Amino acid sequence: MNKEKSVVVNGRNYRWPNQPLVVVCIDGSEPSYIEQAIASGHMPFLFKALKKGADLRADCVISSFTNPNNVSIVTGVPPVIYGILNHSV
Repeated sequence: MNKEKSVVVNGRNYRWPNQPLVVVCIDGSEPSYIEQAIASGHMPFLFKALKKGADLRADCVISSFTNPNNVSIVTGVPPVIYGILNHSV
């Protein structure tokens, strides 16, 4: 029996990808800035990558700070679960 590989993350079962996977997170940018840069020819790699890949956009967790957002991307859960919150120093 050929059993598909899988991985469990935060109680969810995910099928292991059949090919390498790259995730690009552009932090602190308005999507229209990226769209304009691609349209004007300033981001040729991203233009090519988007033609062959996917453009999936995510809303940030509140509040909008890099560390909590990156941890939410990696873990798939909100800050209340993993405890990295925004605390101004």
